[in-house]
Amino acid sequence: MATRDGSDEAYVVGLCNRILAESALTQHRFDWLLGDPGAGDRRVKLPVDAYWPGHQLVVEYRERPHDQLMPHFDKPDRLTASGVHRGEQRALYDARRDTEPFPSSA
Repeated sequence: MATRDGSDEAYVVGLCNRILAESALTQHRFDWLLGDPGAGDRRVKLPVDAYWPGHQLVVEYRERPHDQLMPHFDKPDRLTASGVHRGEQRALYDARRDTEPFPSSA
């Protein structure tokens, strides 16, 4: 499995950890942030890049794959549970992360 330790995302999360004096929960999943229904109407929890519970702060680091087609990942010939190819689904899920309200009890 590839590690993201040397990535720009890890660098930014590390800076935030120092500034906030709190370690982020990386790839954290909330009960209320869900993907589209799949087999058996099962919905997976969507991960966020970093979450600082003490500050109720979520950071999504938007690197190149979020904004450009990535043929290896997008698989335009295969549809996802959302009924679109993976690249379109990634865009839908990115938008959901941007607009889904953060519950006060999270």
